[in-house]
Amino acid sequence: MLYIGISNFDSLWSDLPWIMKWNILFSLVFLALAISFFAVIIWIRIYKNIRNEKKKKQQELLIDFLNSFLFDEDFDKESQIEYFKKEHLKSSLEIKVTIKEILHFHENLKGESARELEFLFRKLGLVDFILIDLNKGSWYTTARAINALSELGIEVPDHKIEVYLNESRNEVRQQSQLYFLKLAEENPLAFLNKTVRPLTTWQQIYIENALKNFYKGTPPDFSQWLEHDLSSVVEFSIRMIARYNQFEHIEKLLPYIKHHNDIIKWEAINSLVSLEYTELLEIIIPDFMNNSKLIKLQILEAVKLLGSYEDLKRIGDQIETTDWELRIKYLNIEQDFLPDKKERIYSQFMLEKQFSI
Repeated sequence: MLYIGISNFDSLWSDLPWIMKWNILFSLVFLALAISFFAVIIWIRIYKNIRNEKKKKQQELLIDFLNSFLFDEDFDKESQIEYFKKEHLKSSLEIKVTIKEILHFHENLKGESARELEFLFRKLGLVDFILIDLNKGSWYTTARAINALSELGIEVPDHKIEVYLNESRNEVRQQSQLYFLKLAEENPLAFLNKTVRPLTTWQQIYIENALKNFYKGTPPDFSQWLEHDLSSVVEFSIRMIARYNQFEHIEKLLPYIKHHNDIIKWEAINSLVSLEYTELLEIIIPDFMNNSKLIKLQILEAVKLLGSYEDLKRIGDQIETTDWELRIKYLNIEQDFLPDKKERIYSQFMLEKQFSI
């Protein structure tokens, strides 16, 4: 019977037109792919649900453990740490959840409690796991590992982190910079000497915030990086000289108000204004016409903050009548210097603008 059935099928198949044979084959392949696709989706869903359930269970267990460890005076720390390590750090998921929760607790605790968590992290053997992550190769794993080390104040040999100071991924570079800054006892920006990739705006913001919030030592001498090969480091150093009121470096900033890079020039003028260097105006006003619009606007701002109406008038004749952006900036400053003549100044400006149009 089976042989007869197969023979009939072969006969029927051979009688079919070739176009129908191809349609049947494509339909069967599509059906197999569809079944496989839905099977994979179902499997991923089941796997994800199981993983989330395990993750939730580990989080709940760990929260109870950490609360007892930190706040229960009768808690037997030595034996309970060993038990937790043996029974609840068996899988990669359990270890990752534990690291994440300890970091979360650590971010919200200070003083003795934070130090207790750092002790616990080491006793659970999680440092070894972090060091393995550090060398895995994926950028997000590396960044996460460096972040954990810096957050918990765990020191490793400098060369293990220095290699990431010039990584292609901004996130990895940023975490390595913060690591050196947070753990430094002195000269917290020494890593800039080994930096060859430009500092992004966000990296500069993070470094400045970390200096204020984490570093407890003497502020560094920012002038040591004024000759750095990277313009972004030079810009940052100029800005930090003003932020930290390092008046002793005013003379070192003066050459940068004639720098070929407009951003560096802008930073130098802005920093000298912040340091209230009034002699600045005698240097930048005569040179007004030789600058880009960006610098001209900054010179006007410097006159507004450090100068007088007489200083402003010295610039007025140098502004082209059709350069409305500069003229509006000039008008606003003029009104600040002569508040009792605001309406007349504004009316005259609008009249000039109307005739020029």
